[in-house]
Amino acid sequence: MGANSAQILSILLNAVILLIFGRFLIQLAMVNPYNPVVLATMKATKFVDTFSRIFPTVAKGRVNLAAIALLIVLCLLKNFAEMYLSGTPPYSAWYLLVYTFVTMIQALISICRYLIFATIILSWVVVFTQSRSPYIEVIQELAEPLLAPFRRIMPNMGMIDLSPMVAFLALYIAEILMNEVARVLLTGL
Repeated sequence: MGANSAQILSILLNAVILLIFGRFLIQLAMVNPYNPVVLATMKATKFVDTFSRIFPTVAKGRVNLAAIALLIVLCLLKNFAEMYLSGTPPYSAWYLLVYTFVTMIQALISICRYLIFATIILSWVVVFTQSRSPYIEVIQELAEPLLAPFRRIMPNMGMIDLSPMVAFLALYIAEILMNEVARVLLTGL
């Protein structure tokens, strides 16, 4: 009973977390607000606007503090529920808090890696099909802030774009560092 409940709760919370995180990234990357995918995401996460009265948006409307606060609360709830329902309650509140922040950063790195990979694949889809769907546009616009810094430092090689490979390398290094920091922090608590 405990393991199955933990899995169902985890799936539900992950879906809500993914929606809120998508909304946060859409605002951060300033994706076209009239895209149907963006409109659907904004409509599905309308409850975030309720918390925007408490936590304002900053950086000219790009950083939604309400979405960040909701993400932290939902991740804390998910991690606590998974630990409790699986029979291993957290050692302390600090452990749960550190564990939540570590898993959030690791999830962010994974999502960034998936976005870059999806952009690479979808760029070939656009080349071969000569069509662009709203989903492709959103994914490419979300990945652009990740790739833009690497495009500035990479030499222009014409049609070959090496910035995704350099971004993958940077994310891989960040993941290794994060795993090491997580190991040190979580074993110290």
